[in-house]
Amino acid sequence: MSLSAILLKLTLKIFHRHNAAPVCKKLPSDAVFQTIGLQAMHISQAPYRELFDAIASYQGTNLYADLLHPWCANAIAVKAWLNHFAANSRSSIPNASIEGLWQLYALSRVNDLLLSRLRDENAENASTKVEISNSNYHEFMRSLGLEVAISREFSPFYHEIVEVMQDKQQHAEITVVAILWDALMLGNMMFSRVGTCLAGGIANINKSIAETSTLYWTYQRPNRRCQDSSYGWGSNSQWRTSFRRDYKIDGNIYYNVDGKNNLNLGQSQDEELELLEQIELVKHRCFITVAKPDDDLFPYSDRYYQTV
Repeated sequence: MSLSAILLKLTLKIFHRHNAAPVCKKLPSDAVFQTIGLQAMHISQAPYRELFDAIASYQGTNLYADLLHPWCANAIAVKAWLNHFAANSRSSIPNASIEGLWQLYALSRVNDLLLSRLRDENAENASTKVEISNSNYHEFMRSLGLEVAISREFSPFYHEIVEVMQDKQQHAEITVVAILWDALMLGNMMFSRVGTCLAGGIANINKSIAETSTLYWTYQRPNRRCQDSSYGWGSNSQWRTSFRRDYKIDGNIYYNVDGKNNLNLGQSQDEELELLEQIELVKHRCFITVAKPDDDLFPYSDRYYQTV
């Protein structure tokens, strides 16, 4: 039996055992993590890790046809779990098991890798790197149960900052100039924000800060310093990282809902940052106006909500 078949069989067993709505529960036993030799990784993450490694080492010319489409066709349990998770987040924020957060994180690592390989449709010359078209990227993600989200009005919930055009007017509002890749939602949960070129006055967004400050809750982006809570762990242990969950429900936006430190209470728990600086970081996942050292912060416990 091939490795893919073994992984699928094991994942199906896990899915049928945990087919109820996600709830917080005890961590699984060590034996679960040691299955098929992937120490410190939950078995539900194994299909994503296999796909991640396959994409990273792929040298062919049709990433979608050779890897993504066949993988998705066999990922029956993965798609069932994602659709079940999405259905439970249409009108409220569901509880999530630690294994569920790990599984979402594993998919986000695959997504980060695919974003780095998106084809630049405006490029004049063909690239030598392995690429995927936007249409194939959308098709793959939609087949897993994710939906493309469009918002032309700037919001840190939707928009990840890639490039900034500094407006001459100091207090000019932040506006969306161009879309580099699309946002993906899983139910009402933001899975992957839209990559954007923005414009705005320096009082609202500082180009030199917003383009280069550390992007937290993110494993990798081309030409951008990133960091998530997996950094510093081993190649297998780092996969046991919880996915950050943001939701938009009934006109309210909830940032990092699993954080323990509620910034809405009006008190800073950080010795290095003021309250408004913490709020800026948890909303945008990077600094956009704060001119402070940003490469060794730990914002992962902060949460915040606002009405829009």
